[in-house]
Amino acid sequence: MLPNFMASEEQLNILRQEVKTWNKWIAENPGEDIDLREADLRETDLGGANLNGANLSNAKLSEA
Repeated sequence: MLPNFMASEEQLNILRQEVKTWNKWIAENPGEDIDLREADLRETDLGGANLNGANLSNAKLSEA
């Protein structure tokens, strides 16, 4: 099996809902690795989002 080199689709779907939902999920899943590698987050409202420890390698963040 090839290693996963892209963001977690589950986590991206949660983050794209709204910051309140994302932060609630983070609080409920404290040991979860946050994998947003290569995610296209352009123009996504990330204001107030808890992204501590998130892997954002090569993520597209312009105007986020």
